Amino acid sequence: MKKILKVVGILILILMILPVFLPSKFSMSRSIEINAPVSLVFMKLTDLNEYVKWNPFPEGDPTNTAEVSGTGEGSFLIWKGDKTGEGKMTITSVEPEKKIAVKMDFYKPMSGEGMVHWLTTAKSEATTELVWTFDQNLTYFTRYFGLVMDKMMGKHFEKGLANYKALVEGSK
Repeated sequence: MKKILKVVGILILILMILPVFLPSKFSMSRSIEINAPVSLVFMKLTDLNEYVKWNPFPEGDPTNTAEVSGTGEGSFLIWKGDKTGEGKMTITSVEPEKKIAVKMDFYKPMSGEGMVHWLTTAKSEATTELVWTFDQNLTYFTRYFGLVMDKMMGKHFEKGLANYKALVEGSK
């Protein structure tokens, strides 16, 4: 019995110390090329009413609700759902036809915050690259989540970008 307690104690000690060696910041990005001019690609990004149409996260959560207030800088979206949890996203800055910064506040199932950036680059007059990034500072024990977040969230970013491409290319 003492050996079992000793092994359990060592495992707990390792789990308590290991986050020191894990990254304290998480960052990921995905990109897609859209067959539309940068002006059209960018315009739809600044309207969170449009985001509701291509947002991949509530797919499969019929309880999800989203409430949008305003457009452009300062506008926000509040969401709530059994699977999606609860949170708020706020457009904090807009650099026309280049970059949109969005503050993410997560309330449930875990509290936290992060930053999303949507970056647009004209590849030609009729083609635009859209890059979707997410950055988050990780608290000591949430550093474990940093090990799996890219795998968990990456597929949603890819689906969202494909949804956005279809939305923009279908509206030309």
